[in-house]
Amino acid sequence: MWPLQDSNKAATLASNYVSVYATHGKSLLRTFFAIYWVKLIVIAVMQLFTAACDLYGPAYVLQKVVRAVQQPVFDPIATSLLVLSLYGIQVVGAFVKAHMKFMNDVIGFQFGSSLRSMLFEKALKLNAKSKKEKSAGDIANLFSTDVNSVMEFATNMNLIWIVPVQIGIVLYLLYVLVGWAIFVGLAVVFVILVINAVVAIMLGKEQEILFQAKDNRMKVVNEVFGAIQIVKFNAWEEKFLDKLIELRLAEVVSIWKYMRYYLVLMMFMFTTPVLVTITIFATFTLWMQLSLTVEIVFSTLALFKSLQDALFGLPVIVMSTAQCFVSVKRINAVLLMDEFDPSDVQTPASNAALKAKYALDRTVLAIDQGSFGWHTPSDNTDSASKSNKKVEESSAYEDNAATVLFAGVNLTIQQGQFVVLHGAVGQGKSSLCAALLGEMRKLAGTVFVGGDVAYFAQQSWIQNATVRDNILFGKPFDAAKYASVVEACALTTDIAALPAGDRTEIGQKGINLSGGQKARMSLARACYSDADIFVLDSPLSAVDAIVQNEIFTKCFLGLLRYKTILLVTHSLDIIQSPHVHRTFLVQDGTVTESTPTHKRANSPRPISSVAPLHPPTAYWAVDSQDIVDDLVVTLPRYDDHKTLMPEEHETGTLVVEEGRAAGRVSKAVVIEYIGAIGGWWSMIVMLLLTLAVEAIKVGSDMWLSHWSNQSTSLSPADFRANTNHNILIYGILVLATCVATLMQISSVLVYGLRGAKKLFSEMLHSLLEAPMLFFDANPIGRVLNRFGDDILQVDMFIPFSFAPILVQTASIVAKIVTTIAITQWMGLLVLPLMAVYGFLGSYFLAPLREVNRIQKTTRSPLLSLVSEGIDGSTTIRAFGPKYLRRFNCIHDDLLEAFVGARFVAVASNQWFALRVELISCTIVFALLMGIVVMHDAISAGLIALVITYGLSIPANLAGLVNVWARMETALIAPERLYEYIQLTKEGERHTPLDAASTSWPTHGQVQFDQVSYRYKPTAPLVLQDVSFTVKGGEKVGVVGRTGAGKSSLMMSLFRMNDLAAGHIRIDGLDIADMGLHNLRSHLAIIPQNPVLFKGTLRNYLDPFVEYDDDQLWIALTKVQLADRIGADPDKLLGPVEENGENFSVGERQMLCMARALLRQAKIVILDEATAAIDHDTDQLLQQVVRSEFATSTVLTIAHRLDTVLDCDRILVFDQGRLVQNDTPAALVNAGTGIFFDLVTEGGYSLEKQL
Repeated sequence: MWPLQDSNKAATLASNYVSVYATHGKSLLRTFFAIYWVKLIVIAVMQLFTAACDLYGPAYVLQKVVRAVQQPVFDPIATSLLVLSLYGIQVVGAFVKAHMKFMNDVIGFQFGSSLRSMLFEKALKLNAKSKKEKSAGDIANLFSTDVNSVMEFATNMNLIWIVPVQIGIVLYLLYVLVGWAIFVGLAVVFVILVINAVVAIMLGKEQEILFQAKDNRMKVVNEVFGAIQIVKFNAWEEKFLDKLIELRLAEVVSIWKYMRYYLVLMMFMFTTPVLVTITIFATFTLWMQLSLTVEIVFSTLALFKSLQDALFGLPVIVMSTAQCFVSVKRINAVLLMDEFDPSDVQTPASNAALKAKYALDRTVLAIDQGSFGWHTPSDNTDSASKSNKKVEESSAYEDNAATVLFAGVNLTIQQGQFVVLHGAVGQGKSSLCAALLGEMRKLAGTVFVGGDVAYFAQQSWIQNATVRDNILFGKPFDAAKYASVVEACALTTDIAALPAGDRTEIGQKGINLSGGQKARMSLARACYSDADIFVLDSPLSAVDAIVQNEIFTKCFLGLLRYKTILLVTHSLDIIQSPHVHRTFLVQDGTVTESTPTHKRANSPRPISSVAPLHPPTAYWAVDSQDIVDDLVVTLPRYDDHKTLMPEEHETGTLVVEEGRAAGRVSKAVVIEYIGAIGGWWSMIVMLLLTLAVEAIKVGSDMWLSHWSNQSTSLSPADFRANTNHNILIYGILVLATCVATLMQISSVLVYGLRGAKKLFSEMLHSLLEAPMLFFDANPIGRVLNRFGDDILQVDMFIPFSFAPILVQTASIVAKIVTTIAITQWMGLLVLPLMAVYGFLGSYFLAPLREVNRIQKTTRSPLLSLVSEGIDGSTTIRAFGPKYLRRFNCIHDDLLEAFVGARFVAVASNQWFALRVELISCTIVFALLMGIVVMHDAISAGLIALVITYGLSIPANLAGLVNVWARMETALIAPERLYEYIQLTKEGERHTPLDAASTSWPTHGQVQFDQVSYRYKPTAPLVLQDVSFTVKGGEKVGVVGRTGAGKSSLMMSLFRMNDLAAGHIRIDGLDIADMGLHNLRSHLAIIPQNPVLFKGTLRNYLDPFVEYDDDQLWIALTKVQLADRIGADPDKLLGPVEENGENFSVGERQMLCMARALLRQAKIVILDEATAAIDHDTDQLLQQVVRSEFATSTVLTIAHRLDTVLDCDRILVFDQGRLVQNDTPAALVNAGTGIFFDLVTEGGYSLEKQL
């Protein structure tokens, strides 16, 4: 790939497009024409010139040559010069056409680049309301499908007017030949155009339905594979398989309806010439009582065949125009959606009066009479979603516009203060943080932020990058500061244990990190930013007591000693700490200061072992412009910090490079695809129908030759006497052509859709059964690319390319065979030229395949970045505008890699197309010179037929090149789909042991026997020689420092990977011998990071409809959510938004617990199940666990030790080994050991707890 010119780079194109877009009514099409109108006029002139070159042969040369051979004295020199002039004009036209198409293609990908850049920039700015209406899956679909539709239109838009112009010119020339008979033919054309127009309208409507069906499917695909671990934990693969198959079926029905309309267009495209010619000839002979001559017949035929290319483009024009208007509407709808409004938050730079006011008491965070609510959805939002929701997570929002979440809030925080927000679950702590960041809708009052902000979201957002890149977050590397941050965030030991240290790559959404590691890495990112103000939403909920104390001391009291901290926490130790300056209680829509009177005097924080970051520059001490200038930074390139040595890269890389086959698509893939569409019989049927169509067409042309020769061989009376017979035969042949064409195209579309259905189903099955190792190493963008663009290729592009390939190939072969049979040895001159054509084709297609594969693999990182960027948009925005610009820069870098491959493909296509045109011109020249030499041995009718065929061969060859290139691109899709279809399964879903153990498990005994476990074959062991037994019904706590192996214990129990050694038995049965569905469906888990799937609340709680409403309400009551859900008008039928974003994180954990209560599993795993819940609610839920799971085995993984101190036993892990196993009392009474340290450092009252 060569570097792109500046004029083709994404940033340049988008900047120009955005400025013009703003001044042209924010209309994408008006902006397009405003930017490219000069080039479009130049292209239009070139298009007219090439159209004239194409008509020169059939409109002038053919008639002249036919007249010349019919003259008593043949003039070979004049005829040869005529042929030579045709050759010269065609060669010039070929060069102009190639340059014109190249310009068109460049405009197309420039337009696409602009749209993608604008969409990504907009996606990062969407506010909460807009993000509800358009999910990450929707935006990804716009990127992969809708932008392609608009590009297709931009590339072919000149055909919209050139086809009618060509039709008009041809009709005039025909009028000169056949007189007013042409008006009858024109009436037929008019009827066909009206039918096409009606079909186009229907096509456009069906296109909208199809796109909506595709959107619905892609949303679920994004949800399922974005949370595939949760799906596997709950054995929901079959549930989501059924759901996706159902959505796919609706999509396939839409595709078939769409194809039926396309079939009508294709039908008329192939049959219009013969329908019009028979109408004209019948009128000319029967009504006008005139004789058909060779010149009239074949000039008419040649003129209509010259329209074949234009008519071939007619369905493409109609289809791409319909798709374009639908796609433009969808893209523009996103570009016009509501954005995050930074003006909701006042800064020293934006408001001098507030700067002066708050500078008096050094205030850096303030809310004055603030009222806030979450954004109101658009009118078309399902009424089920309009309920009163108090939510905690910043990505959630209040649907009811009449309800205000906060009213009359007053809050001021001075520089350097350490402030804590606390309150019960779901009261709005995270929402208050969102209000300070400008993410929440400000209804009244003022919000002031006096400095740069670093934000820690309640659910940690991790990039698919190295540990170092995640922490640096685009900032320059400072070794001393970096080391201090890593130590203060308690990451030193964790990083040392990673395969390549801080150069280790982190998987999608931090999939290869524990919850505590993700939290501390996100905290380190915030600390390294060296901001003035730190808004930290529950950063300590996922870490143990020792690590909590370490972070509190080294980070909050040390590294951030001079910074302003707003911390959200449930920890009573921190809330009551003497080092916290102020505390605020968030409750019932109010924010009340709860600081004890004796703490209101700001006391200095104690000295920590970690040196503090530099004190912030006070905004009152500098000019506002200085602050603004500080945000304008040089944006780093995406790979600036990737300086891995090869050996480091090998051990630290998690995400593998996306596979890309080499060479032509393998025979195995082709054979598999043929099997998917129906096997070899389907190929035989399509080939036989294609041969039948071409045989009938050649037969009808030969009959016309025979008919027209009668004008000279028979008397006028005999000729007229045979007219009815000749028209009848020709009419039968025309009818047969129409029927055969309909059958041929239908067979291709039907078989193609059958293959697409099968490939989708097989890939879906394979991915749902793939091991977690695969998803660790492959970002979701690759999966979305397969389900998006690659499925689109097999749905539409392969059938729509294969039908023309069959037709064009058969047409070329038929014409060449016919011309060789007529011209005999002179026609053999064509064969070497066809050999050159074949050689060039093989020479060209090999690199084209590789370029197309590169396009596919460079598209996946784009889709991954879109998904990742939308998920983290709140965090990115909180850090400031320069971070938004950085992500836009990263996107443009990735886009340019994709566009670079696209540019090479465009240039290569036109390089080859030009050479094909030159070969075609030479073939025509050879055939016509053969006629000059052999004119006295061939009848005038056959000479005219050879010329007609010869003149149409260039269009056939050029058309074949275009559709074959598209087919080559499209065939890479099944190759990529089969790559995923052939993935290794994680294990058998069902085994014979399942049937023999229908009542299993009866007791819930869990036995680990010398278990060793790792996440991938080459990775180090995360569990080493672990042995213990848990009795049925026993309550066991699992503790240990962060990263000790607690979550790995859970992963091994669910068989997320095969054991490296040892056995795990439940009630005496080895889980390795059990089906995965049976195993996982009998275990219940409440995960640390709960994920709720979009749908109704009832569907989430009871996905298989196994319980009645009363049982659901009982479960909700037990987890303290009955009042919250009961306040919703829709109650159990209320909506669960994507990722459960209309519930706080704590509420999501409580819903997971409600679902576990319903299942009443014999073995329950609580993985930090109450980490995001306040202390009082946690104690209530712990009582529920003890009473409701009294007979179940419960394994509780916890950092809050008060949740496990009343367990029967405690398992203590350290560095993957089981180091302690005893009752809590025994472990504490020992006076030493990890558990004793955790209890004492956590400040727990041992007598009270034990």
